[in-house]
Amino acid sequence: MTTASGSTTLEWPEVARRLQAERTVWLGTVGVDGAPHAAPVWLAVLDDEAFIFMSAATVKARNLRVNDQAVVHCADGEDVLIVSGRCEFVGHPRELPEVLDVFARKYQQPGDSDFLPEQDATADCLFRLTPTRALAWQLEEFEGSQRRWSTT
Repeated sequence: MTTASGSTTLEWPEVARRLQAERTVWLGTVGVDGAPHAAPVWLAVLDDEAFIFMSAATVKARNLRVNDQAVVHCADGEDVLIVSGRCEFVGHPRELPEVLDVFARKYQQPGDSDFLPEQDATADCLFRLTPTRALAWQLEEFEGSQRRWSTT
């Protein structure tokens, strides 16, 4: 949706809030052979930085270790948010307890804790998404609702 002044800008704090509000987002990566790969992931935002945990054995983790370019988007095709950037490996999730706390506060549905790094031993990689651009729009008002954010 456009702002009252008709601006088409999108600010990073708004993007970060939207990502934090989403239960699951889709992560797109690129394999060494150039093939795209998409997978649903849990994401948490701490101090306007987005984090994603996963198992080192997964295709997405292997892809990110070779090519850190990634795209994250919300599942809703009617209220779209697409964020492009780089996913940097920052270590084992337990090395950043403040990030684990954000995940624990966000994912509190029954059974969620079984999949968080504190309980799931396979969740051994933590990546920080450094965004470079974002795009948002609402399908019902496509032309008038497009907004963009970029680091350049």
